[in-house]
Amino acid sequence: MSALLVTLSGDAYARGRGQAEACPDMAGAVREAIRGRLAEGLAPDARARRFLDAQREATSRLAPEALAEIEGIADGFGLDPEEVFAFLHLGCLADLARTPADADGCSAFSSLGVVAKNRDFRPEHRALQRLFLHRDPAWGGGAVLCLGSLGAPGAFSSGINSDGLAVADTQIATADHGPGILRYFLMSRLLARCTSVEQALAEIAALPHAGGGALVLGDASGAAAAVELRHRRVDIRRGAWVAQTNHFTAAPDPLPPPSHSTARLAVLEAALAADPACDPRALLATQPLCRYAPDPSPTLAGAVWNCRDRSAWIADGPPCSTRWARCVADGRGWREVHASA
Repeated sequence: MSALLVTLSGDAYARGRGQAEACPDMAGAVREAIRGRLAEGLAPDARARRFLDAQREATSRLAPEALAEIEGIADGFGLDPEEVFAFLHLGCLADLARTPADADGCSAFSSLGVVAKNRDFRPEHRALQRLFLHRDPAWGGGAVLCLGSLGAPGAFSSGINSDGLAVADTQIATADHGPGILRYFLMSRLLARCTSVEQALAEIAALPHAGGGALVLGDASGAAAAVELRHRRVDIRRGAWVAQTNHFTAAPDPLPPPSHSTARLAVLEAALAADPACDPRALLATQPLCRYAPDPSPTLAGAVWNCRDRSAWIADGPPCSTRWARCVADGRGWREVHASA
């Protein structure tokens, strides 16, 4: 865990720049991952440029801290902030062109105060994957522990805060995009500001959204919710447990989901219906939730966030073949206590 855990302290800019300061040997890999992905991406046509311009304006109003963190990341790794901003919006741009770029396969659920997720993403992010401990003086002593990638801000996959609110996302392509807060920026905002699922849902309801993807939420009371995000509609499910993969369940979308999304959701729903208290690590290790190359988005990690005691189990690789490391909350944030098979 010592190579995986990165502690970031200060305001948003300082925490962004702190990534490169903590991992200076990874600067070239971060630049290659971001610029390589941009080179593979869509040509910046007029529609894409208009969308990015509108998003930049919306982000400056809705999440200025995200822009500050991006600036810190860019300064640290020798990138232009516009490169990082565009990189984070490539999924939206691909959807707008009706050519969804990634067959992402993330699977996530929340049940009885536990939020769990298999992180399925592009293979180059395996080397960039880190567990980030964020501390910001503006949070009044609060902290955030999240799994993500060097070169990306905040909670780029899933995380928990010191109040016991946990959030995980899944990618879902949609034809319904517009100016609003990007899902990645929203996750960080919720973890920085909210203490419960209900408070997070109120925050979500008060914001315009860029559209795309879903969030799975849980808190220390055991509340659970899934939120499907489109620009013109937000759909919320509550229950003793919720599960989400890579398609909208509330209403279909013109853009098709990955072919394996329905089967993965069925596995999650069957297991949770049979036993809402089932072992989340064992569930994440089942097939077809763990995915391997040549899948374009293999499983890079598993994360289990226990909202009641603020602990975390992290598999830095596919949960079906990787040892888990455990982190527990302490006065300074979190620390690793032991590993398990």
